[in-house]
Amino acid sequence: MSDELNVPIYIVDDDPSVREALRYMLEGYDFCVYDFANGDDFLTTIDAGNEPGCLILDSKMPGISGQQVHEKLNRLGATFSIIFLTGHGDVPMTIKAFRNGASDFFQKPVSATELLPSIQRAQKISLLRYQKHCNAGLFTALTNREKELFYLVAEGLINRQIADKLCVSLRTVEVHRAKMMSKLNIESVTDLIKFYDVLQS
Repeated sequence: MSDELNVPIYIVDDDPSVREALRYMLEGYDFCVYDFANGDDFLTTIDAGNEPGCLILDSKMPGISGQQVHEKLNRLGATFSIIFLTGHGDVPMTIKAFRNGASDFFQKPVSATELLPSIQRAQKISLLRYQKHCNAGLFTALTNREKELFYLVAEGLINRQIADKLCVSLRTVEVHRAKMMSKLNIESVTDLIKFYDVLQS
C-alpha cells in the first residue's frame, strides 16, 4: 500500500445518503474512510494539526458551513487537502474556495471517474504538506552552525571541503554533522537530500 493510500479520507456532509454512497465507493478502493454529519463533530474529533488527510467537505450544511470549517483548518495550520462538494455552487464560491487553498470543487452528484483522481492528487498534496511541516519543525531545532552545515552537505560538499570553507577542523565538522543528522532523524546524504527537497517544496 502506498503512502498516499494510507492518507485517511474524511467525509463531512449532513446528507446521510451522500455519506453512505461515498464511503461505500471509497472503501471499495481500499481507502481508509471516516464520515461526519457536521463540521463541529469533525473539528472536535480530528487532530487536524498533526496528521495528513483528504477532506471531502459539503459546502452548505446546518450550523458551521463547509467554508467555515475550511477557514478554521487554515487558522490551525492543518495540512489537510480539501475537496468541496456542493449542490448549490456558484462561481464566486468556487473562486473563494481555491483562493483559500482548496484542492478541488465539484457539483453534486459526482462520479467516481471524476472524484478518484482528485482524491489521489489531494492525498499526495496533503502528505507533502505534512512531511514539510514535520521537517520544518525538526530543522528549526538545529543550531545556526548545524543549519549552515546542513545546506553545505545538501550542496554536495564533503567534510574536508566544509572544514576548509568554514575554517574549522575536520573533527569539528564531523561532530556537528553527526548531531545535525541525529536531530533530523536521517542516516545518509541521500536522506538529507530528500529532507532538503521536501523542505524547499
